[in-house]
Amino acid sequence: MNLGAPVLIIDDDPALSEAVREILASVGQPAAVARNAFHGLKLARELKPAVVLCDMFMPDMAGSDVFRELAADPATARIPRVMMSGQPNPDPSLADGFIPKPFDPFLMLKLLQQMTSLPRTTRRQIAPLAADWRG
Repeated sequence: MNLGAPVLIIDDDPALSEAVREILASVGQPAAVARNAFHGLKLARELKPAVVLCDMFMPDMAGSDVFRELAADPATARIPRVMMSGQPNPDPSLADGFIPKPFDPFLMLKLLQQMTSLPRTTRRQIAPLAADWRG
């Protein structure tokens, strides 16, 4: 699985972001890590990642605000956005996918593969598979 661009992980938890990076590396997918929202927004604009995985609750800026900024910027608006959260029932309008914490690595990879193989206009159509992502 190499999407041609890195996956951007935005999470203030170093252990979790490193675990996600290692899982992606194990299948040949490069990843970049940002430990806060502001660095994540900067990296998203610079790297044009294949996907942005973002924690919803960070001390400097909520993940929902990160997603709103990405969606409002023409340079990043088309990048798929996946929220990561320990909170149930996230707002599906904010992202293209959801990974619950703690997460199952295989389901995370399955979600990323499904999202990146679909054209942008159909990503939200995979919402009925959400039960699979939540384990």
